[in-house]
Amino acid sequence: MQIRPDQLRKNLQASRQPVYIVCGEEPLQHRECVDMLRKAARYYGYDEREVYTANAKFDWNTLSIAANELSLFASKRLIEIHLPTGKPSDKGVALIDYCENLPEDIILLIVAGKIESATRKSKWFKAVDKVAGIISVWPIDGQPLNQWLNKRLQGKGLNLAADSLQLINDRVEGNLLAADQEIEKLSLLYPVKNTMLKLDYEQVSYAVFDNARYNIFDLFDCALSGDLKRASRMLFSLQREGQPIMLIMTLVAKEVRMLAKMCAAMEQSQDLQSALKGFYIFPKRKNLITQTIRSTQAEYWQDLLKKLLLVDKMSKGSEPGEPWGVMQLILADIANQSYLDIEFKDSSFPLLQKGD
Repeated sequence: MQIRPDQLRKNLQASRQPVYIVCGEEPLQHRECVDMLRKAARYYGYDEREVYTANAKFDWNTLSIAANELSLFASKRLIEIHLPTGKPSDKGVALIDYCENLPEDIILLIVAGKIESATRKSKWFKAVDKVAGIISVWPIDGQPLNQWLNKRLQGKGLNLAADSLQLINDRVEGNLLAADQEIEKLSLLYPVKNTMLKLDYEQVSYAVFDNARYNIFDLFDCALSGDLKRASRMLFSLQREGQPIMLIMTLVAKEVRMLAKMCAAMEQSQDLQSALKGFYIFPKRKNLITQTIRSTQAEYWQDLLKKLLLVDKMSKGSEPGEPWGVMQLILADIANQSYLDIEFKDSSFPLLQKGD
């Protein structure tokens, strides 16, 4: 059964399939569909998750063994198989057998890239198709992208006219990850209270063409590369420019969360490409991000997310303290340095004191 990405949530609320395939090369929809299926599995009581990466050396007997063994921890399980090539190395014999003898209390989730049309005609795919929900994700552009943008924005409580939607469409050029970042930024700059908020073209163009977000990415990358002195100067500059600490905190948290997920994937699969899959990384950042996930663990970045939550609470007044100073210390953590170890030749950025 074919399921459109935008219909997956409704489908999961109505019923669930014993097997799902998420395939395609559009990373945002791919990631969101996989995440939605994992959450649905937990909601329905499939509390244990087993993950396998089916590379060329993968033993497909593992699937049969996993399906037939009793779990010590949960009565219902989600078995997740990552299929990087889009086709199994055993010509699909194990998957055919699995689909002909579906075990109870197990959901099988196959996570793949693009599955070619020839592969869709194979015996294994036809066998899976009889029992599975198949979610294929494709790039979106043109007028369908405007519709996609409008739906996402309305989900954030924002209403944009057609010319404003087209402005974002032109800006992101079909890159849904970039579009999602623009929507996130609009929701931060123009928070919605109770009713739908209508934004005009001028407000949207200011947000889309403002350079603050890219300065924050530079700030994060400076710290990540170990240049704490420069990162500190950039943070102080953003503070003096009047950039809201919430915007900085949210975008830094997004980067930290991304690294936590990448490191967790790396720890699980030991495969760099699997860890990077589903995340758009600008080419100039790829070496830095790759070095980072090879040298750090997910737990390190998860701990930083807890500190960023403290910045969030301080900025809202629910916790005492100076959020800019804590953000400075977080930058030191990202740089894997101590703020007190850095010698500055001037006192032009007292970030550990209350800001102006």
